[in-house]
Amino acid sequence: MSALHTTNGRWDIVAELRADSLEAFDRVLGRIRLLEGIANTETSLLLSTSKL
Repeated sequence: MSALHTTNGRWDIVAELRADSLEAFDRVLGRIRLLEGIANTETSLLLSTSKL
């Protein structure tokens, strides 16, 4: 896990994950989804970043 962010709105927490491959990412996401208290997840892949 790279970072956790608390938010308002639809999601309570945003988890920033990093993985060497999509297969590794999928394994970690599968483990997260099994945690007690996790009601739902949504995945967004970061495509690019612009620093201002």
